[in-house]
Amino acid sequence: MFTVTLRLVVMAGLVAAAAACGGGEKIVKTVTKDPKKKEAKQLVVEAREQATAGKLDLADRTYGEAYATASDAPKLAWEILVEWVEFLGHANRPGRARDVAKTYYDANLSDAKGYALYAETLLRSNKPQDALEIAGQLIQLNGEDSSGHEKRGRALVMLERMDEAVEELRKAVDLEPANAKYRMAYGSALHQMGDVNKAALEFRAALKSAPDDPEAHVLLGMALRDQSELEEAKTYLDRALELDAKNARAWFEMGVLYNRQRKQIEAEAAFGNAVKYAPNESRYWYAYGEIYRVQSQMDHAIKAYRRAVEIDPPFPKAVGKLGSVLVDNKQYDDAEPYLIQAIRKDPTDPKSAVNYFYLAKAYAALKKNRQAIENYELYLKYAPKGDADRDKAQEQIRQLKRK
Repeated sequence: MFTVTLRLVVMAGLVAAAAACGGGEKIVKTVTKDPKKKEAKQLVVEAREQATAGKLDLADRTYGEAYATASDAPKLAWEILVEWVEFLGHANRPGRARDVAKTYYDANLSDAKGYALYAETLLRSNKPQDALEIAGQLIQLNGEDSSGHEKRGRALVMLERMDEAVEELRKAVDLEPANAKYRMAYGSALHQMGDVNKAALEFRAALKSAPDDPEAHVLLGMALRDQSELEEAKTYLDRALELDAKNARAWFEMGVLYNRQRKQIEAEAAFGNAVKYAPNESRYWYAYGEIYRVQSQMDHAIKAYRRAVEIDPPFPKAVGKLGSVLVDNKQYDDAEPYLIQAIRKDPTDPKSAVNYFYLAKAYAALKKNRQAIENYELYLKYAPKGDADRDKAQEQIRQLKRK
């Protein structure tokens, strides 16, 4: 009401001023409005409503139409583009998000924002080598661009080039020390390298810049848990869930904490929420399978491991674990292809020894004695000397050779 009244007062003033002028002249102040800007914003509202209603294809098209409509308003067009790409990411369409970002990147080779957006979509679609290249181009364009160093660092983490990754992320933090996201990425890399104490310091610094960021609370809770500060860790994870009750990462880390405390029922519930709110995260499904396995709920464990294997990209440990649990569940034919797949990733890796052992058990149960002996021998070749199953494998070989 106040706004309407104010507009009426202003209009009355304009009319009075016009009447006061002599010679019948009128002073007219024309305010031009760009109809396209208004239309673009309306289209964005429609796209949001369509996304909320689950009409993802339609929302995608409407965002595209809004972006095209705002082509003569660069700032608005960029804001729409970023929201469009974010929508596609949340809709689990990383390839589509990547294509949209690349179109802008290709058309705007002097715009650093385009490089950063495209590199981000490459990271989110698990293409670290391509992201590394684009981030490198951004740094060549402007060596002081903190986002280029941050994205290059994250790509190097994914490529497991950790020393280089930490250096790049440190540069990003040095260039923009108040950026909480950069500190979280830097801390996460330090944590992955085993420097938990320094990681915790970075996460605390991130919280100073962004005290209401759930991710910062999650990461500090995770670091404190790994420092065996379990009660303090839980306070930060609880706070993350207060800020965002659907935060899948918080639920996952809480599940790991509960498992550490041997609270398996609570861990199961936490992992259940993690997969509920992030159903396409294979690591969460693997953890869900693990908690079922340790509780001897094999049917549930198998279902969870299958999801961890089916999602792209699958969680690496899930393939072999699914095969071994299927063997324990006496589903030998079903187990064989998973165990073979797990072994083929790196046949000489000592970590493959357990897969040879379970594959041998499956072959023995299927009366394929020669294959069983071969795999027990491969297990003995690669398994650590103190492995608990070495005596079992040797005994099985003796028995199979007598048959």
